Amino acid sequence: MAKSLELQNKLDIFNACIKFEKPARMPNLSCFYTWKVLDAGYTVSEALLDYSLMEKIVCDFHEAYGFDAYSDLGTRNFIRMGNAMGKNHYAFDDANGAVNFTDNVLMQGSEYKEFTNNPKAFIWKMVHRKYPQATKGQYVEAVSELLAFGKFSGEIASKFINEYNVPGLYNNAAICLCPVEDFYSYYRGIKEISIDMRKRPEELKEAIDFMFEESSYPAFKASFGINTSSYVFNTFTALLAHSIMSVKQFEIFYWPHLKRLIDAAVENGKTLYIFSESSMMRFADFFQDIPKGYVVLHPELDDVFELRKKLPNICIAGGMKTELLGRGTPEECINYAKKLIGEMGEGYIFSQDKMVSFRNDCNRDNLLAVNEFVRNCII
Repeated sequence: MAKSLELQNKLDIFNACIKFEKPARMPNLSCFYTWKVLDAGYTVSEALLDYSLMEKIVCDFHEAYGFDAYSDLGTRNFIRMGNAMGKNHYAFDDANGAVNFTDNVLMQGSEYKEFTNNPKAFIWKMVHRKYPQATKGQYVEAVSELLAFGKFSGEIASKFINEYNVPGLYNNAAICLCPVEDFYSYYRGIKEISIDMRKRPEELKEAIDFMFEESSYPAFKASFGINTSSYVFNTFTALLAHSIMSVKQFEIFYWPHLKRLIDAAVENGKTLYIFSESSMMRFADFFQDIPKGYVVLHPELDDVFELRKKLPNICIAGGMKTELLGRGTPEECINYAKKLIGEMGEGYIFSQDKMVSFRNDCNRDNLLAVNEFVRNCII
Protein backbone atom coordinates (compact mmCIF):
# COMPACT_ATOMS: atom_id res chain seq x y z
CA MET A 1 0.00 0.00 0.00
CA ALA A 2 1.37 3.41 -1.00
CA LYS A 3 1.98 5.83 1.84
CA SER A 4 -0.33 8.82 2.10
CA LEU A 5 1.08 12.30 1.58
CA GLU A 6 0.34 13.14 5.24
CA LEU A 7 2.26 10.12 6.48
CA GLN A 8 5.19 10.82 4.18
CA ASN A 9 5.34 14.46 5.26
CA LYS A 10 5.61 13.42 8.90
CA LEU A 11 8.36 10.95 8.07
CA ASP A 12 10.18 13.66 6.14
CA ILE A 13 10.24 16.18 9.00
CA PHE A 14 11.57 13.58 11.43
CA ASN A 15 14.18 12.42 8.93
CA ALA A 16 15.36 15.98 8.33
CA CYS A 17 15.95 16.46 12.06
CA ILE A 18 17.84 13.17 12.34
CA LYS A 19 20.11 14.25 9.48
CA PHE A 20 20.66 17.77 10.89
CA GLU A 21 18.73 19.32 8.03
CA LYS A 22 16.04 22.00 8.29
CA PRO A 23 12.58 20.39 8.51
CA ALA A 24 9.49 21.95 6.97
CA ARG A 25 8.23 22.29 10.55
CA MET A 26 9.18 20.99 13.98
CA PRO A 27 8.03 17.38 14.58
CA ASN A 28 6.30 16.67 17.90
CA LEU A 29 7.05 13.30 19.49
CA SER A 30 4.80 12.07 22.30
CA CYS A 31 6.55 10.57 25.32
CA PHE A 32 3.25 10.12 27.16
CA TYR A 33 2.59 6.81 28.88
CA THR A 34 0.06 6.16 31.66
CA TRP A 35 -0.80 9.89 31.93
CA LYS A 36 -3.13 9.46 29.00
CA VAL A 37 -5.07 6.83 30.96
CA LEU A 38 -5.56 9.23 33.87
CA ASP A 39 -6.40 12.08 31.49
CA ALA A 40 -9.19 9.91 30.07
CA GLY A 41 -10.64 9.32 33.55
CA TYR A 42 -9.75 5.64 33.99
CA THR A 43 -7.59 3.80 36.49
CA VAL A 44 -4.31 2.27 35.37
CA SER A 45 -5.49 -1.28 36.10
CA GLU A 46 -8.70 -0.80 34.10
CA ALA A 47 -6.80 0.29 31.01
CA LEU A 48 -3.84 -2.08 31.15
CA LEU A 49 -6.02 -5.15 31.54
CA ASP A 50 -8.57 -4.26 28.84
CA TYR A 51 -7.15 -3.93 25.32
CA SER A 52 -10.39 -2.56 23.86
CA LEU A 53 -10.45 0.19 26.47
CA MET A 54 -6.77 0.93 25.92
CA GLU A 55 -7.37 1.27 22.18
CA LYS A 56 -10.12 3.82 22.87
CA ILE A 57 -7.87 5.76 25.25
CA VAL A 58 -4.94 5.84 22.81
CA CYS A 59 -7.12 6.88 19.87
CA ASP A 60 -8.91 9.57 21.86
CA PHE A 61 -5.54 10.87 23.06
CA HIS A 62 -4.32 11.24 19.49
CA GLU A 63 -7.52 12.90 18.33
CA ALA A 64 -7.30 15.38 21.22
CA TYR A 65 -3.60 16.27 21.08
CA GLY A 66 -2.42 15.34 17.57
CA PHE A 67 1.23 14.36 18.02
CA ASP A 68 3.28 13.40 14.96
CA ALA A 69 4.48 10.08 16.45
CA TYR A 70 4.15 8.16 19.71
CA SER A 71 6.60 6.42 22.01
CA ASP A 72 3.74 4.39 23.46
CA LEU A 73 0.45 3.15 22.01
CA GLY A 74 -0.66 1.42 25.20
CA THR A 75 1.55 -1.62 24.64
CA ARG A 76 4.39 -1.07 27.10
CA ASN A 77 3.18 -2.88 30.22
CA PHE A 78 2.80 -6.58 29.48
CA ILE A 79 0.69 -7.78 32.40
CA ARG A 80 -2.00 -10.28 31.47
CA MET A 81 0.39 -13.12 30.61
CA GLY A 82 2.02 -12.92 34.05
CA ASN A 83 -1.39 -12.83 35.69
CA ALA A 84 -2.30 -16.03 33.84
CA MET A 85 0.75 -17.69 35.41
CA GLY A 86 -0.35 -16.60 38.87
CA LYS A 87 2.36 -14.02 39.56
CA ASN A 88 3.65 -10.82 38.00
CA HIS A 89 6.48 -8.31 38.26
CA TYR A 90 3.89 -5.53 38.14
CA ALA A 91 1.94 -4.02 41.05
CA PHE A 92 -0.93 -1.59 40.60
CA ASP A 93 -1.44 1.50 42.75
CA ASP A 94 -4.67 2.91 41.35
CA ALA A 95 -5.05 5.37 44.23
CA ASN A 96 -1.92 7.16 43.03
CA GLY A 97 -2.34 6.34 39.35
CA ALA A 98 0.78 4.21 39.16
CA VAL A 99 2.06 0.80 38.19
CA ASN A 100 5.33 -0.41 39.70
CA PHE A 101 7.80 -3.06 38.57
CA THR A 102 9.20 -5.16 41.42
CA ASP A 103 12.86 -6.13 41.71
CA ASN A 104 13.29 -9.91 41.39
CA VAL A 105 16.23 -12.23 41.88
CA LEU A 106 15.72 -15.29 39.69
CA MET A 107 19.38 -16.17 39.28
CA GLN A 108 22.05 -16.60 41.93
CA GLY A 109 25.47 -15.04 41.69
CA SER A 110 27.07 -18.48 41.63
CA GLU A 111 25.13 -19.50 38.49
CA TYR A 112 26.71 -17.40 35.74
CA LYS A 113 28.67 -20.35 34.39
CA GLU A 114 25.55 -22.50 34.30
CA PHE A 115 23.83 -19.75 32.35
CA THR A 116 26.56 -19.51 29.70
CA ASN A 117 26.81 -23.29 29.36
CA ASN A 118 23.13 -23.61 28.41
CA PRO A 119 21.20 -20.32 28.43
CA LYS A 120 17.93 -21.76 27.11
CA ALA A 121 17.79 -24.42 29.80
CA PHE A 122 18.70 -21.89 32.46
CA ILE A 123 16.01 -19.45 31.36
CA TRP A 124 13.45 -22.24 31.79
CA LYS A 125 14.93 -22.84 35.23
CA MET A 126 14.25 -19.19 36.08
CA VAL A 127 10.70 -19.48 34.72
CA HIS A 128 10.06 -22.38 37.10
CA ARG A 129 11.53 -20.38 39.97
CA LYS A 130 9.21 -17.48 39.25
CA TYR A 131 6.13 -19.66 38.76
CA PRO A 132 6.82 -22.76 40.91
CA GLN A 133 3.13 -23.72 41.21
CA ALA A 134 2.12 -23.07 37.59
CA THR A 135 0.04 -25.79 35.97
CA LYS A 136 -0.09 -26.91 32.36
CA GLY A 137 -3.40 -25.10 32.03
CA GLN A 138 -1.82 -21.87 33.21
CA TYR A 139 0.97 -22.20 30.65
CA VAL A 140 -1.65 -22.68 27.92
CA GLU A 141 -3.55 -19.62 29.13
CA ALA A 142 -0.33 -17.60 29.24
CA VAL A 143 0.45 -18.48 25.62
CA SER A 144 -3.08 -17.42 24.70
CA GLU A 145 -2.51 -14.09 26.46
CA LEU A 146 0.81 -13.69 24.66
CA LEU A 147 -0.96 -14.09 21.32
CA ALA A 148 -3.71 -11.65 22.37
CA PHE A 149 -1.12 -9.06 23.35
CA GLY A 150 0.70 -9.50 20.04
CA LYS A 151 -2.57 -9.11 18.15
CA PHE A 152 -3.44 -5.90 19.99
CA SER A 153 0.06 -4.47 19.53
CA GLY A 154 0.05 -5.17 15.81
CA GLU A 155 -3.45 -3.87 15.23
CA ILE A 156 -3.02 -0.59 17.10
CA ALA A 157 0.30 0.10 15.32
CA SER A 158 -1.33 -0.63 11.95
CA LYS A 159 -4.33 1.57 12.78
CA PHE A 160 -2.16 4.57 13.51
CA ILE A 161 -0.15 4.14 10.32
CA ASN A 162 -3.02 3.33 7.96
CA GLU A 163 -5.97 5.24 9.43
CA TYR A 164 -4.40 8.16 11.29
CA ASN A 165 -1.40 8.57 8.94
CA VAL A 166 0.92 8.60 11.94
CA PRO A 167 4.27 6.84 11.46
CA GLY A 168 5.31 4.23 13.97
CA LEU A 169 8.33 5.18 16.02
CA TYR A 170 10.05 1.82 15.48
CA ASN A 171 9.05 -1.72 14.59
CA ASN A 172 8.86 -3.98 17.66
CA ALA A 173 10.93 -6.56 15.78
CA ALA A 174 13.75 -3.99 15.57
CA ILE A 175 14.14 -3.57 19.35
CA CYS A 176 17.52 -4.61 20.73
CA LEU A 177 18.49 -4.12 24.37
CA CYS A 178 22.07 -4.61 25.48
CA PRO A 179 22.32 -7.86 27.49
CA VAL A 180 23.19 -6.21 30.80
CA GLU A 181 19.62 -4.89 30.82
CA ASP A 182 18.26 -8.46 31.09
CA PHE A 183 20.41 -9.19 34.11
CA TYR A 184 19.53 -5.83 35.65
CA SER A 185 15.76 -6.01 35.21
CA TYR A 186 14.95 -9.72 35.11
CA TYR A 187 17.64 -12.20 36.13
CA ARG A 188 19.70 -10.70 38.98
CA GLY A 189 17.82 -7.53 39.88
CA ILE A 190 19.10 -4.06 40.69
CA LYS A 191 20.69 -4.78 44.06
CA GLU A 192 22.42 -8.01 43.10
CA ILE A 193 23.88 -6.84 39.80
CA SER A 194 25.28 -3.81 41.63
CA ILE A 195 27.14 -6.25 43.85
CA ASP A 196 28.18 -8.42 40.89
CA MET A 197 29.87 -5.50 39.12
CA ARG A 198 32.18 -5.20 42.14
CA LYS A 199 32.52 -8.78 43.43
CA ARG A 200 32.27 -10.96 40.31
CA PRO A 201 32.89 -8.65 37.33
CA GLU A 202 34.57 -11.33 35.19
CA GLU A 203 31.63 -13.70 35.45
CA LEU A 204 29.11 -10.96 34.70
CA LYS A 205 31.15 -9.73 31.74
CA GLU A 206 31.51 -13.23 30.34
CA ALA A 207 27.75 -13.80 30.57
CA ILE A 208 26.72 -10.56 28.90
CA ASP A 209 29.38 -10.95 26.19
CA PHE A 210 28.12 -14.47 25.49
CA MET A 211 24.51 -13.33 25.33
CA PHE A 212 25.39 -10.45 23.00
CA GLU A 213 27.25 -12.65 20.52
CA GLU A 214 24.77 -15.53 20.62
CA SER A 215 21.48 -13.64 20.44
CA SER A 216 21.42 -9.84 20.76
CA TYR A 217 23.80 -8.87 17.97
CA PRO A 218 22.60 -11.44 15.39
CA ALA A 219 18.98 -10.37 16.04
CA PHE A 220 19.94 -6.71 15.69
CA LYS A 221 21.63 -7.29 12.33
CA ALA A 222 18.72 -9.43 11.16
CA SER A 223 16.36 -6.53 11.90
CA PHE A 224 18.01 -4.54 9.11
CA GLY A 225 15.96 -6.62 6.69
CA ILE A 226 12.64 -5.47 8.17
CA ASN A 227 10.60 -3.02 6.14
CA THR A 228 10.65 0.14 8.28
CA SER A 229 9.54 2.59 5.60
CA SER A 230 6.51 3.63 7.69
CA TYR A 231 8.55 4.11 10.86
CA VAL A 232 10.55 7.09 12.09
CA PHE A 233 13.54 4.98 13.15
CA ASN A 234 14.98 1.75 11.78
CA THR A 235 16.08 0.38 15.16
CA PHE A 236 15.61 1.04 18.88
CA THR A 237 17.37 0.46 22.18
CA ALA A 238 16.70 1.67 25.71
CA LEU A 239 19.07 2.27 28.60
CA LEU A 240 18.26 1.87 32.29
CA ALA A 241 21.02 -0.28 33.81
CA HIS A 242 23.50 2.55 33.22
CA SER A 243 21.72 4.50 35.95
CA ILE A 244 23.58 2.53 38.65
CA MET A 245 26.96 2.50 36.89
CA SER A 246 30.07 4.57 37.28
CA VAL A 247 31.80 5.75 34.11
CA LYS A 248 34.32 2.90 34.44
CA GLN A 249 31.57 0.30 34.90
CA PHE A 250 29.73 1.69 31.85
CA GLU A 251 32.92 1.37 29.85
CA ILE A 252 33.23 -2.30 30.81
CA PHE A 253 29.69 -3.65 30.97
CA TYR A 254 27.69 -1.43 28.60
CA TRP A 255 29.63 0.55 26.05
CA PRO A 256 31.28 -2.33 24.11
CA HIS A 257 27.86 -3.71 23.17
CA LEU A 258 26.14 -0.37 22.61
CA LYS A 259 29.05 0.74 20.43
CA ARG A 260 28.71 -2.41 18.32
CA LEU A 261 25.01 -1.65 17.78
CA ILE A 262 25.78 1.94 16.80
CA ASP A 263 28.61 0.93 14.46
CA ALA A 264 26.43 -1.67 12.75
CA ALA A 265 23.62 0.85 12.29
CA VAL A 266 26.00 3.44 10.79
CA GLU A 267 27.68 0.87 8.54
CA ASN A 268 24.31 -0.24 7.17
CA GLY A 269 22.81 3.23 6.85
CA LYS A 270 20.23 2.65 9.62
CA THR A 271 19.00 5.03 12.28
CA LEU A 272 19.06 4.10 15.97
CA TYR A 273 16.78 5.71 18.55
CA ILE A 274 18.20 5.52 22.08
CA PHE A 275 15.80 6.21 24.92
CA SER A 276 17.75 6.84 28.10
CA GLU A 277 15.97 6.62 31.42
CA SER A 278 17.93 8.57 34.04
CA SER A 279 20.91 10.73 32.98
CA MET A 280 23.42 10.31 30.15
CA MET A 281 25.56 13.40 30.77
CA ARG A 282 28.40 11.61 32.57
CA PHE A 283 28.69 9.19 29.63
CA ALA A 284 28.53 11.84 26.89
CA ASP A 285 32.23 11.55 26.00
CA PHE A 286 31.64 8.02 24.67
CA PHE A 287 29.34 9.40 21.94
CA GLN A 288 31.49 12.22 20.61
CA ASP A 289 32.91 10.38 17.60
CA ILE A 290 29.62 9.04 16.22
CA PRO A 291 28.83 10.42 12.74
CA LYS A 292 25.89 12.77 12.36
CA GLY A 293 22.64 11.48 10.93
CA TYR A 294 22.28 8.04 12.51
CA VAL A 295 21.70 8.24 16.26
CA VAL A 296 18.95 10.01 18.19
CA LEU A 297 19.34 10.27 21.96
CA HIS A 298 16.28 10.93 24.11
CA PRO A 299 17.41 11.52 27.72
CA GLU A 300 15.12 11.87 30.72
CA LEU A 301 17.02 13.79 33.39
CA ASP A 302 19.60 15.79 31.46
CA ASP A 303 19.61 19.47 30.57
CA VAL A 304 19.35 19.15 26.79
CA PHE A 305 21.05 22.52 26.26
CA GLU A 306 24.14 21.28 28.09
CA LEU A 307 23.95 17.91 26.35
CA ARG A 308 23.86 19.68 22.98
CA LYS A 309 27.13 21.47 23.85
CA LYS A 310 28.73 18.13 24.69
CA LEU A 311 27.27 16.29 21.70
CA PRO A 312 26.88 18.54 18.65
CA ASN A 313 27.00 15.40 16.50
CA ILE A 314 23.98 13.63 18.02
CA CYS A 315 20.34 14.40 17.27
CA ILE A 316 18.61 15.00 20.60
CA ALA A 317 14.94 14.51 21.43
CA GLY A 318 13.08 15.70 24.51
CA GLY A 319 13.64 18.62 26.85
CA MET A 320 10.08 19.90 27.34
CA LYS A 321 9.83 20.06 31.13
CA THR A 322 7.02 18.09 32.72
CA GLU A 323 7.51 20.36 35.72
CA LEU A 324 6.17 23.18 33.54
CA LEU A 325 3.55 21.07 31.78
CA GLY A 326 2.15 20.02 35.14
CA ARG A 327 2.45 23.19 37.20
CA GLY A 328 3.13 26.11 34.88
CA THR A 329 0.82 28.29 32.83
CA PRO A 330 0.15 27.88 29.09
CA GLU A 331 2.23 31.01 28.45
CA GLU A 332 5.20 29.69 30.45
CA CYS A 333 5.01 26.37 28.62
CA ILE A 334 4.88 28.00 25.18
CA ASN A 335 7.81 30.28 26.05
CA TYR A 336 9.91 27.29 27.08
CA ALA A 337 8.94 25.42 23.90
CA LYS A 338 10.09 28.48 21.90
CA LYS A 339 13.39 28.44 23.78
CA LEU A 340 13.94 24.74 23.04
CA ILE A 341 13.20 25.04 19.34
CA GLY A 342 15.10 28.29 18.97
CA GLU A 343 18.27 27.33 20.83
CA MET A 344 18.64 23.60 20.15
CA GLY A 345 19.01 24.22 16.44
CA GLU A 346 19.22 21.54 13.77
CA GLY A 347 19.37 17.98 14.97
CA TYR A 348 16.60 18.37 17.53
CA ILE A 349 13.18 16.67 17.89
CA PHE A 350 10.62 18.28 20.19
CA SER A 351 9.41 15.97 22.97
CA GLN A 352 9.05 15.73 26.75
CA ASP A 353 11.89 15.33 29.24
CA LYS A 354 10.57 12.08 30.76
CA MET A 355 8.05 9.29 30.33
CA VAL A 356 4.91 11.27 31.25
CA SER A 357 3.15 8.89 33.61
CA PHE A 358 1.68 10.55 36.70
CA ARG A 359 -1.32 12.82 37.13
CA ASN A 360 0.68 15.93 38.04
CA ASP A 361 3.19 15.46 35.22
CA CYS A 362 0.96 17.42 32.87
CA ASN A 363 -2.04 19.72 32.67
CA ARG A 364 -4.44 19.31 29.76
CA ASP A 365 -4.65 23.03 28.91
CA ASN A 366 -0.87 23.33 28.90
CA LEU A 367 -0.47 20.38 26.58
CA LEU A 368 -3.10 21.67 24.16
CA ALA A 369 -1.39 25.08 24.07
CA VAL A 370 2.10 23.66 23.52
CA ASN A 371 1.00 21.26 20.82
CA GLU A 372 -0.84 24.00 18.96
CA PHE A 373 2.31 26.11 19.05
CA VAL A 374 4.61 23.31 17.90
CA ARG A 375 2.18 22.21 15.17
CA ASN A 376 2.45 25.65 13.58
CA CYS A 377 6.12 26.25 14.31
CA ILE A 378 8.09 26.88 11.12
CA ILE A 379 11.81 26.81 11.90
